[in-house]
Amino acid sequence: MNKPLSSKSVLCDKFVPKHLNAINLAPVHERWILHDNEGASNGIGSPRITMETAIATIAQNFIPAVPYNFPMYDPRYYLPAPHHILPPHLKFGVRDKASAMESTNRWRPHMADLDETSSIEEYASTFRSALRLEHEELMRVYENYSLFQWPLRGHIDDKKKAVIHVAGAADARPSLQVSDVVLLRPVQPLTKMARFGAIQHTIEIESRILSLVRGKPNLPDQVIISWDLNPQQVHALKDRRFTRTYAIRFIPSSMFIECSLTALNWIENLPKVQQEELETFLFPVAAPIVKPLSPEQKKLPTEGMNSSQHPERPLNELQSSFVRMVRARSLDPSFETTRPPMILTGPAGTGKTKTLIYAVADVLGLLQHGQLYQKNTNRVLICCPSHAACDVLTSRLSGLLKRSEIFRLFNSSRPASTVPVYILPFTRQFPGTDVFTLPPPSDWTGFRAVICTCMDAHILFRAQITNHAIRAKQLCFRTFILSALSGGHPLGLTFGQKVTVDDDPFFTHLFIDEAAQATEPEILCPISCVFDPHLGSRKAEILLFGDPRQLSPRVYASNVADSLGRSFMERILRRPVTCMGGGEESLLGAIRNNSFASSLTDLIKYYASVDGQEQLTIFLTENYRGHPSFLMMPSSLFYFDRLRSAEAQDRDTLAFWCDKLRKVEDLSVPACDVFDLPTASMSEKFSQIHRQTTWPIHFRGVMGVDTVVGADSLTNFSGTDSWKNVAETKVVVDIISTLINAGVAQRLIGAMSPFRGQVGAIRSHLRERKYYGVNVGTIENYQAVEQDVIVLSLTRANKELVGHDVKKRMGVFGQPKQANVAMTRAKNLYIVVGDPNAMWDDPWWRQFLRFCFRNGLWYGCCLKQKPDEPSISYVSTLDLTDKGGINSKVAVSTLEKIHRCH
Repeated sequence: MNKPLSSKSVLCDKFVPKHLNAINLAPVHERWILHDNEGASNGIGSPRITMETAIATIAQNFIPAVPYNFPMYDPRYYLPAPHHILPPHLKFGVRDKASAMESTNRWRPHMADLDETSSIEEYASTFRSALRLEHEELMRVYENYSLFQWPLRGHIDDKKKAVIHVAGAADARPSLQVSDVVLLRPVQPLTKMARFGAIQHTIEIESRILSLVRGKPNLPDQVIISWDLNPQQVHALKDRRFTRTYAIRFIPSSMFIECSLTALNWIENLPKVQQEELETFLFPVAAPIVKPLSPEQKKLPTEGMNSSQHPERPLNELQSSFVRMVRARSLDPSFETTRPPMILTGPAGTGKTKTLIYAVADVLGLLQHGQLYQKNTNRVLICCPSHAACDVLTSRLSGLLKRSEIFRLFNSSRPASTVPVYILPFTRQFPGTDVFTLPPPSDWTGFRAVICTCMDAHILFRAQITNHAIRAKQLCFRTFILSALSGGHPLGLTFGQKVTVDDDPFFTHLFIDEAAQATEPEILCPISCVFDPHLGSRKAEILLFGDPRQLSPRVYASNVADSLGRSFMERILRRPVTCMGGGEESLLGAIRNNSFASSLTDLIKYYASVDGQEQLTIFLTENYRGHPSFLMMPSSLFYFDRLRSAEAQDRDTLAFWCDKLRKVEDLSVPACDVFDLPTASMSEKFSQIHRQTTWPIHFRGVMGVDTVVGADSLTNFSGTDSWKNVAETKVVVDIISTLINAGVAQRLIGAMSPFRGQVGAIRSHLRERKYYGVNVGTIENYQAVEQDVIVLSLTRANKELVGHDVKKRMGVFGQPKQANVAMTRAKNLYIVVGDPNAMWDDPWWRQFLRFCFRNGLWYGCCLKQKPDEPSISYVSTLDLTDKGGINSKVAVSTLEKIHRCH
């Protein structure tokens, strides 16, 4: 029987025998680099070389070239900063952990308080240090993925690829990424001479991950790597000195840190005057003054976009206010400094993406009459942290713009096979291949929308497709032409002609969706493409969309939580602003005691007074997703009782899901004896609980044991932070089986857990029952995703390990942002499975337990020990003047008071 590990045991690394670890520590005599040869058979070189060539071509030809001996030509004015050279141990991995730690201990990071500083130098230095700390931590985690004496198999369809079969690779956390480095060393049998210290010939093969494939039922996952060996290398591996197994290590790709450092180099290398302008954007202290719209300009169409696209419903008041904010800034552009970004926040289901699409349509003139639309020359850059979000926006915009007006940018390292088919028409690929590249200069002027991830925006920066570089080249070219026309050039042209440069930037607007999940250096990549400090030029407008109360950027180093772990959106909402007229310190509330709840205490005050900051931020409160009961706890705990349900659920739909819920409830018994109630019999106790039979929420209490997955095994890909709970797994699978047998389609059901070990266990048991259509994933996988049915397994039962979870930013206990996401994914039915004793020690989940108990939604096991406080079963008797909140004894939302049947 598995026993829970102690809080100290979980911190231990996976045990690796000394003779196996010695293989990776031996000096390398011969290194083979395979990934640079990939794609050479196409006659175009590798994808990386292909993209580098395209970048160089675009950078040279986007604006007509000017002779290098022309006096005004200064390439340093707009050329991107060179990539920062990484320290060797950051590039090739932690071969010797002790020496790496010694190197780190000698180096002292510089971490400034980003809430207090307004210095570009301190800002850049802080993020340089944070990036290094994070990359070092990533490499330490990746070391736990090492495989020993592992077989390697050739790819069935491509001889230039090889496959590593290993269980759990697709669920690794942090996830393996395409372009991660793979170091393989052929294993040599340990000879008698080697035992006495004789040197053996060590070969290290450097490859790259090309793709990851989740294994079919009862089969391991596949890591597909580049394996383009030349004949001599193939012959060498057949030497009898080597076995047919390898010591395999994985090294995180340095692309993220290199792109981030390039962005930091950019802001550090700007002239002092330009840095001062950028500081007003990064550290704003005042709301912009914008000319108000006239009554005619405030009008928005109530249906359709340019008479060709009909949205599901017209914009609500707050959504319309944001679109008008964008319109006001667009009609009254700034020619002095780049204004602070416009920010749209709101929980899931409030229509942020819809508002973004509407705002893009308005910027591009799609909401105007045909004649005004033809005069509109705006061009937008749209970025997201994830490819999935970019693909959603591309699909939505494809109904508004022509195919030739949209460009979806991918890096050349992205396999075309991983891109949805409906997205490919908006991309550009090198002729005759599936390698992504850049369009020729002639195509760019026809684009109205360029869409890419925040990191891929660095391709635009390096290709000099930025507002700053294009304007600099235009001015240089204009001076060159004027010099030629005036007779000062060997061309001898003397006739007069006026040569002007358009004041409009190449990208007039930058839209960043899911901005709360992007790190600040990540955000700097697209900002570097639109920022133009040239005096007299029209400045681009920047817009951020997201929810800072849900998942933050994912980081693994505990000491970078306040820098890389906090988004630009969240930081800027905390900046002091004068527009509040002497109110609290910032738009998001002052930070008090580093507490999530107390730091947002005054959030409602700011978002309730839209007039005070109508040129900065709008908070959406109308929710269009699911049953009102799904909003009750999130509204009370995370959004200060501001959420409202926009529309009632269809009666037939509600009846269908409540019928399915009754079948789930039949699997257990109500938990009536959780709190001491002033009655004797169980029936009398249950009668005081006002059971809400039309609320599709169910909590199942389970007394389980959480066990670590794979801590003592070298045969899978799991690290020491991968947990499962067998008892909860069984309950989750039984619930899902009951729903499927009751007629619920598998594709409508989603199972969720904060731990990848539990995800794997649930998926494995579902496959045993042939339930292949059920979606199973972690909380991070469900960010920005909704599902008709959500079955959440909290997994953690050992309360001693919660502190470790919080330190590693795992699980849902002690982490309100993860809890918020977990509570807001369901559309029609929400089921939580967990240990109430572990939940009771968490302030947010304790409120959820109270909510379930007083409304008759708690089934299964109860608390082992009665709490020393009574339950509130009659909501009407509560004094809710403080609007609930996590610090109140009982948090009850206005929605619950309205919809509860007493």
